[in-house]
Amino acid sequence: MVLLIKLKSNRKFLSLVTICSSGLSVAVTLWWNTQLRGIIDAVSIGRSPSGAMIMMALVTMLVMGATNYVSGYITGYTCESLTHDLRMGYARYFVSLPVAEAEKLNAGEQLSKLQNEISGVSDYLNSNFFQLIGDAMRFLITFIWLMFISPTLTLASNLPALLIVFYVFWSSKIISSATERSQQAKGLMNKYTDTLLTLFPIIRLYDATRLALGGYMSAITAWEKHTIDSEYTAAKLMSLSGILSSIPLLILILVGGHMAISGAFSIGTLYIFLNLSGNVSGVLMNMPRYIASFRQFSANMKRLEGKYVCNY
Repeated sequence: MVLLIKLKSNRKFLSLVTICSSGLSVAVTLWWNTQLRGIIDAVSIGRSPSGAMIMMALVTMLVMGATNYVSGYITGYTCESLTHDLRMGYARYFVSLPVAEAEKLNAGEQLSKLQNEISGVSDYLNSNFFQLIGDAMRFLITFIWLMFISPTLTLASNLPALLIVFYVFWSSKIISSATERSQQAKGLMNKYTDTLLTLFPIIRLYDATRLALGGYMSAITAWEKHTIDSEYTAAKLMSLSGILSSIPLLILILVGGHMAISGAFSIGTLYIFLNLSGNVSGVLMNMPRYIASFRQFSANMKRLEGKYVCNY
């Protein structure tokens, strides 16, 4: 991950602002749930919420919407900046090469890197990287906050998550391997395409179109097979992960409902646990895909480490 560190070192301020904005968004969401707890508790005992309570809730809603918008905007801008730095660093590498060395480069291999590695890194940065950081912050902050509210219910509903974590690490390895095979097959297909373009005059001269097309179709078929296998494997393992992630919610309803009925805490507190359960179980449900994507991202970054030149 040396290349990722170099990219982030060029955008230290943006990366820090992005992480802070995600943390602020989570904090405002928790404050919003606190406002709702007060309103629900007031209604549950037959008392109308005060005007100040409703006004505070409305203000919190506006602030939450604003922070979510700003956080999304900053995250998108940071991701695009990192992607731009990566592409420019890749271009600077080829510009800095001596002419003799540049002439020895395989165009098909470089095209494959441009289409596979750089595109994969760009897609991950824009759709997963900071989302994963945001989900991790949401998970930790929510878990700590719920521990302060009711340690018993928090532990009872989240201890089964340990089983999900073990399953996550096992399934992510399988998904990552399937994705890697798909990427390798795509790289071979791109190299074959470049070879056909380079040798096209010779192919026409010796009437070898059918033979060349047969090899190309075989490469496409192999890539298609590995891609379908990768998606099928990911869907199958993540479906089971989704089923497992419902276990903490079921325990939360049973244990939390009993505690609310017995008077251990209020209905509003139970609502907070139910409303924020997705911050824990939702992250765990998507962890196989997150980990597999991150491993593929790490592999792509490692292949590009020698092909990046900093602008300082």
